[in-house]
Amino acid sequence: MHQFFLASYQYFQRHKIFGVVLLVFFAAVMVFTASNVRFEEDVTGLIPSGEDQAVLKRILKETEFSDKIIVCISSEEENLEKLTQYANQFIDSLNTQLPNYIKNIEGKIPQEGVDEIYDFVYENLPLFLSKKDYSKIENRLSDSAISRQIKQDYRSIVSPTGLVTKKFIFKDPLNLAPLGLNKLKELQVGDNYVLYNNYIVTKDKKHLLLFISPELPASETNKNRIFVEKLEHIQQQLNQDFKDVKGDFFGGVLYSLANANQIKSDVKITVSIAISILLILLIFFYRKIYVPLILFIPGVLAAFTSVAILYFIKGSISAISIGIGSILLGITLDYGLHILTHYRNNRDIKQLYKEVATPVLMSSFTTSIAFLCLLFVQSDALNDLGLFAAISVVVAALLALLIIPLLYNNTDEGDSNSTFLDTVAAVNFYRIKPLLFTVVGLFVLGLFFFSDVQFNHDLSEINFQPESIKKSEQKIQQVANSSGKSIYLVSYGGTIDEALQHNSNVYNRLKEFKDTTILNSYSSIGGVVLSTQMQQEKIANWKDFWAKQDTVALRSKIVRESHEYGFKPQSFNRFYALIQRDFKTLQLQDYQNTTNLYLNDFISNSDDFATVTTTINLDTTSVSEFLAPFKDLKGTVVIDRKRLNESFLGNLKNNFNTLIGLSIIAVFVVLFLFYRNLEISLLTLLPIAVTWVIALGIMAVLQIHFNILNIIISTFIFGLGLDYSIFITNACLKEYQTGQSELKTYQTSILISVITTLLGVGALIFAKHPALQSISVVSIIGILAAVLVAFVFQVWLFNLLFINRRKQGLPPFRFRHIRSFIQNKIYYSKDLYYHDAVLDNYRYKPVYKDAKHLFETNKERYLRVSNFVERGESLFFFHSGMGVLPIYLSYINPESKIAGFEITNDREVANNCFRSKHERLHFTSNLEEAANYSTFVLPKIDKEEVQDSIKKIIEQFAKKVIIVQENLDTKWLLDLDFEIVYRQNGIFVFEKK
Repeated sequence: MHQFFLASYQYFQRHKIFGVVLLVFFAAVMVFTASNVRFEEDVTGLIPSGEDQAVLKRILKETEFSDKIIVCISSEEENLEKLTQYANQFIDSLNTQLPNYIKNIEGKIPQEGVDEIYDFVYENLPLFLSKKDYSKIENRLSDSAISRQIKQDYRSIVSPTGLVTKKFIFKDPLNLAPLGLNKLKELQVGDNYVLYNNYIVTKDKKHLLLFISPELPASETNKNRIFVEKLEHIQQQLNQDFKDVKGDFFGGVLYSLANANQIKSDVKITVSIAISILLILLIFFYRKIYVPLILFIPGVLAAFTSVAILYFIKGSISAISIGIGSILLGITLDYGLHILTHYRNNRDIKQLYKEVATPVLMSSFTTSIAFLCLLFVQSDALNDLGLFAAISVVVAALLALLIIPLLYNNTDEGDSNSTFLDTVAAVNFYRIKPLLFTVVGLFVLGLFFFSDVQFNHDLSEINFQPESIKKSEQKIQQVANSSGKSIYLVSYGGTIDEALQHNSNVYNRLKEFKDTTILNSYSSIGGVVLSTQMQQEKIANWKDFWAKQDTVALRSKIVRESHEYGFKPQSFNRFYALIQRDFKTLQLQDYQNTTNLYLNDFISNSDDFATVTTTINLDTTSVSEFLAPFKDLKGTVVIDRKRLNESFLGNLKNNFNTLIGLSIIAVFVVLFLFYRNLEISLLTLLPIAVTWVIALGIMAVLQIHFNILNIIISTFIFGLGLDYSIFITNACLKEYQTGQSELKTYQTSILISVITTLLGVGALIFAKHPALQSISVVSIIGILAAVLVAFVFQVWLFNLLFINRRKQGLPPFRFRHIRSFIQNKIYYSKDLYYHDAVLDNYRYKPVYKDAKHLFETNKERYLRVSNFVERGESLFFFHSGMGVLPIYLSYINPESKIAGFEITNDREVANNCFRSKHERLHFTSNLEEAANYSTFVLPKIDKEEVQDSIKKIIEQFAKKVIIVQENLDTKWLLDLDFEIVYRQNGIFVFEKK
């Protein structure tokens, strides 16, 4: 695998200009392509998919909740004139200074607006009457009731307000329209308000309310910052001008702006400090000022490449996934750190690629597979995150292997000087008993508590909520008498008529709670905007009622009673025409044309989907009791902020539980494909499980909860821990194979990774924003647990199962030989070839494949060779390679003294076989030891290798020579006075005459 990267390195070393041009071209193409991608900023992308969820997503997309800014103008004493003066100046200032930021202002209804509403209700009166209203109307048709009402009408006309009331009385002498106008009260939550000078004021006449609909959504924080600053300036100026009246305002946009400002402030401060320290650390450690730059190149290019690929796959990507992914991509920095650290300590480029190519690619592939498991989570945003991160880590690893060795100048002698980090990395942490006991203790503790970690569904707890805004919110809630719990009942359908029909069912059930203490108040258009079917029923009720009445007699009564007060017979002709009119049904546009009804606050309508929203305020202790009758209503969804979060975030949490299981399975498969061994794969995966248990245990004990953000960050911790585990496994395998510990180099690169990650994400612990703090806390716990488990537990376990047993001359741990491990003895079923015994010496080592092939290919010949070795005979092997044949012969003839001579690196492999610890077997590079042996074996030789030194040793000390190679010229042995005693199947046996 490393050969490809070595060849690429050598090629670009010879063609540097072409390499630079190719890199710049690649970067330009990726950046240009990525710039064309469309970002989706819909936060509902985090909501899991499904039929019910799809409806909810559509509702949340089409319907606006709590976007209004509520303005409360208050005075200590009753002072309506001052309140309305303040409100007039406030509205004038808004219209003058902020016309581009405000869609409309509600709370003041001009006289023409009052007339408009009255006329609309009057002209469509049957649509606003209930069955109870007809009983009231019937009572008003008696002789005495008509007499009293006409008398009251006369007094109203001759009063000072007569100029206003006269036009209403002539149209409605029996005062029927107010019965319909009462339905409009249901458009407001609560009944704590009255109208004064066309403004909405509280009944105690100390507070006046206005409602501002911003032109921009709360997510447009940059533009809303200007809006809120100007709004605050207007408020402060008026508060100074009016000594006895003060204004205050509150809205969701304030929280959004406060959160955005705090996040920017926290990130700016913490990241600036972290990057400064990180740059100093990297420059100090690598002794190169440009090192930080080349470290970030692969990660940045990988991010653009990932977005570019997603552009071709989807054309769009969730902005949320990019935001989270930018944090997760800190993992790509690790690949460059590992490569640089190894390159710093080893200037042999061939050896560098041999050491780092496999673990870097393994880390990237396993981490990528873990991220790809996010595709199984039913969430569009997390699916995008999975693809984005998976592509990025693989591309970053490949680019790091290709680019960093080319850009890093490793020719200076001084760049590998020992530093404090090198000193720390040289420590064998697993040998520190208190540290080992601490890890084991934390793991045991975690086993008892890890399942107690809670998932916090309340998003408000990870929002930044300044005290000033909270106080404003509480004040306005007290004024509005809305201290209970607000819940939305949203009726939906393919058409507005269908949605209105479903809303009628909601409205009818709400009426059943009218006289209970459960329902504080509600705001509904159920009695105002009706479906076509309901309108037709209402019109039919009107016709039926008047059909039963003697309208001619009614007219005569009114004319007779009104004549006494000077009314003309034709004064009330419009009323007579009203009761005889043939009413028609209304369309939604007819309702919306009445501007002062503000129906857009309740209705949302598009080509194929419509919603009608009802707002209710409940006693907080009766939510479940109230909602029970509404859960089975067709075409209606209950939008309860907390329950909504619990439902969907709970599903998201369950999806992550599934994700963890899938990730573990997928990562194990990748590890098994790389290592081709069950035990090593499990040993590499086990530290991840231990880390997870320890981290969760600590979180449970410290009562740190998961939330929507830090549970996603746990994927990042999983990936980092996996990297650490893979690199420690490869370090231990190298020591197990060669006996030379490379743990210091691997631990150095991991330590730098830990420091950089803690500086980057861990620095957010100093942030004031709860969401950033939660991300940081979980990251710190996870990263420290991961490095502690890797340095202590994993290395200790590897030494226990493999390295220490080799030193004791025992085979490594295997599930098949669990008995041998427990009793610390060697148990092998004796077979003709000692197959398991021989191969166990190479098992778990990178050379295992070659050793196995060599043994499987030659075991028949090895068996024949053993027939020519007498009991107790001493054997000396020239060029014994990895020692397969000497080890085999030591098993079949344990009483023989055997030595293997080798001058290549193969000797290190042979010397680190557990069989080499046998007292009668050893491997050497000292040719002079051959003088102590009488039988010499040449497993494989070339003519050039048969040099004078070997000939002299054989001539001087050999009594027997065994050659395991076909078609070999053996004349030189005959010249040394040897004779052939066996020649068959590629085996030559010579004995001294």
